[in-house]
Formats: sequence, C-alpha cells, structure tokens
Amino acid sequence: MDIVEGESETFAAAGGSCGNVMALLSFMGWHTQPVARLGTDNAGSFITEEFERLGVDTSHITCTSGVRTPIVIQRFVESSNGERTHRFSLTCPDCGAWLPRYRPTTIKHASEVIEKDRIPDAFFFDRVSPCALKLSEWAREKGALVVFEPSSIGDERQFQKAVDTAHILKYSHDRLGHLPDLAKVSGPKIVIETHGAEGLRVRWRSRWSTLPAIRAIHLVDAAGSGDWCTAGIIHAIGEGGSKALESLDKGRLDYGLRLGQALAAINCGFEGARGAMDALDIKRLNTMLSDSTEDVPTLDRPAAVPSAPPPASLCHSCADALPSGKTGLSENSKKRAGRV
Repeated sequence: MDIVEGESETFAAAGGSCGNVMALLSFMGWHTQPVARLGTDNAGSFITEEFERLGVDTSHITCTSGVRTPIVIQRFVESSNGERTHRFSLTCPDCGAWLPRYRPTTIKHASEVIEKDRIPDAFFFDRVSPCALKLSEWAREKGALVVFEPSSIGDERQFQKAVDTAHILKYSHDRLGHLPDLAKVSGPKIVIETHGAEGLRVRWRSRWSTLPAIRAIHLVDAAGSGDWCTAGIIHAIGEGGSKALESLDKGRLDYGLRLGQALAAINCGFEGARGAMDALDIKRLNTMLSDSTEDVPTLDRPAAVPSAPPPASLCHSCADALPSGKTGLSENSKKRAGRV
C-alpha cells in the first residue's frame, strides 16, 4: 500500500509495480488477476477493496494471519535544480520502526493458481521468488507473454532463471544499468532499458534503437511512470500471448513503446502512481493522447472507468491505524490532480 503525503493532504492507494500494472490494465479493458499475499489487517482489506472497485479480480489474493501488509510512504522534496521529486520511506514517521515489507507468495499458492488452469495472455512479475518462477515458467509453457521488470537482483541464480523465462525484459538504467551483461542476455526477445527523462532504448532482433522521452507538460509527480509505460506496452502487444511476437514488426513495437511513454508523461501531471486513472475517464485520456505534440497512439480498446472512491482519512504511521473500508483519493485531491 502506498501512502502519499501530497501537496494538501495525505491519501492512500494500492500500489507496488505489480499492483499498479494490474490496475492499469484493468482500466484499459483487460481482465487482471494479481497473485499476492497480504495480511489480515486494515491495509490488506484496503488494498483488496480498492482492487475490487477498480475491476481487478482478487480471487488469487490471499490474506494470511501473521503477515503484515507492506506499506511504503511517498514524500515530495525539491531537487537541487528546483524540480519537485519524490522519495520513498520504509520507516514509521512517528516511532521510526520499519514498516511492513513485501512477503512473497508460496509454492502452494502457485500450485493452486495453476490448478485453476486459466491461461493468461500475459504474465507480469517484478520480484523473484520460487512462487514467481513457478508461475512464470507455467505461463510461458502455456503460451503467455512473460514480462519481467526487476528493480534489483537478489538471488543471482533465481534472477537468471527469471531472465531466461521472460519474453520481455524491462529495467531502469538508474537501478540496473551498472550491470552491462544485462543488456546482452540472450533469452528475452525484447530488452527495454529506460533512462527516465532521456527516453529509452530497446533491443529487438539483436539491434538496439532509441526513443526519446515524451515531455510531460506539467510535472507534479513522476512516481508510477514506469508502470504506465509497462501497461501501455502489454496493452499494445500482449493480446494473444507470446504468439503475437511471431508477427510483431518494428512499427507495432514502437506503437506500444510510444503509447507507454505517452501515458507515463500524462500521469506525471497528477499526484500518485495512478493519479491520471483516478482523475480522468478514458475519453479524456485519449483526448490528451491525441492532443500531444508528439506522434503518439491512443488506447485502441475500450477501458473501464472506475467509480469515484469515497474520501480517505488516514493516519500514515501504521497499518492498523488505517480506517477500514475507506479507499482512494478524496474529492479535494481529485480536483488538485486534475490541474494539467
């Protein structure tokens, strides 16, 4: 769960890269099912209820006693060049104790998901664990497009297995660019290395090319930009599973990349990793894509429009202080986020 200390108020949202990508793809019209392990605390209930409100299928989310739902606090600071940027905190601002951290799902949970035998078009994961590897290998075997977006390595042996399983490897140069061998891996069909405001480079059919960034008209919060980019790519080329790669040409690949970049740039004008999704409906979002000075595509699949959430009155110190049953942005923060 993300707790964002915004310009005029604090608000909460279900977060993490996987959570954001699942919510964004649901917004774009996909049926999404996160596989996650949460606690039986207020934060776990908050996340589950918000996902359900957004149309995300929560049947593979387990809430386990003895597990605390992970929490991250996002704060805004002014950078050395005067720009507003964000920082993440993993400690309680009141007592200084560590906030609950991510706990991977179990092999048993993975087996239960596989037994359902609902074959996905795409499988996305950003953390390596025995469960994630089991699910990614199963998804690939069943013909799904497997997308791996790590932010760290952890266990090197498991990390290599994850890379070998993926059709698409996407990573940030800031996080993993210090590993030159990562750009040379042979398993993934597509390798994407993002460079923030400088754009990205992509390796396809053994050739590297670059795409400049799409300028954010109004920079409020860059958090979640990578998740929007990933969701746009999956939306553009993921339907039909890994077979789509057989007929993929450079034009369609660039379409997905530019769509992802454009969505990321628009979201920078709103607070929160999914601020644009809460503030805009799909018609307005497509209008903003069309009005861009860049040659960018629009969303070509009808998207579900989430109902407006009730306001959240939050204590940002710990999970059990979170009022149960309250979700999302308040009306004030929605109005603030709408200034672009």
